[in-house]
Amino acid sequence: LNNKWRFVYFEISLDHEVFSFNGNETITVRVATLDDLGRIKAEIFPLLDAELSYDVRYFESLSQPTIKCFLAETGGKLVHYSWVFTDAFSSPLMDTPFDKSKLTTDDAYIGPIFTSPGARGFIYMHVLPDILSYLKENSRAKRALLLVDGRNPAAVSFYKRLGFKEIVNAQPKNIFAFLWRGLNRATN
Repeated sequence: LNNKWRFVYFEISLDHEVFSFNGNETITVRVATLDDLGRIKAEIFPLLDAELSYDVRYFESLSQPTIKCFLAETGGKLVHYSWVFTDAFSSPLMDTPFDKSKLTTDDAYIGPIFTSPGARGFIYMHVLPDILSYLKENSRAKRALLLVDGRNPAAVSFYKRLGFKEIVNAQPKNIFAFLWRGLNRATN
C-alpha cells in the first residue's frame, strides 16, 4: 500500500500572481471542444500506455461546463492535454486518499495531464499559466490543487519552484477507511 499511494498534494492560491513563460510562437494552447475529439483520438490516444489509458474516459466530459481540457499543439500535432475541474469535488482527486476535510467549494483541480514523449520538458510551462489564468478569470475557484507521484522528485521540485505549496497531512489518517469506502462503492 505504501508504494501505491505516494502522492504529494499541492495547492496554489489563484490570488497568487500567475507566472508567465516567454512565449513560443510555435506552441498553441487552447481549450478543447468536441470538434477536437477525432484529432485527440488519432494523435494522442496511441501514445498512452496502459497506465495512462484510464485518462481516455475523461474525454467523454468535453461538453461539461465545469470540466475543461487544455490542449497544446506544436508542429501541427497535438502533444499535450491537461484536465481542469473547476469543482474539485467532481474531480479525480475524490478517488485518491486525500483528506476531503481539506477541500472547499472554492477549489479547482488540475489533472490528469499528459505530454507526448517527444515534447516533454517544455510544453507544460506554456500550458500551466493559461490554466491558472483561465481559473482566475472564468471560475469561482480561489485555489488550484494537483497531485504528483511522490516517486518523481523532479515533478515535486518543479511545482515548488513555480510557487505551489505542499498540502501538509493531506492523506487521511486512516488509509484503510479510505480503501474500505472505495471497495464498498465498487461492489454496490
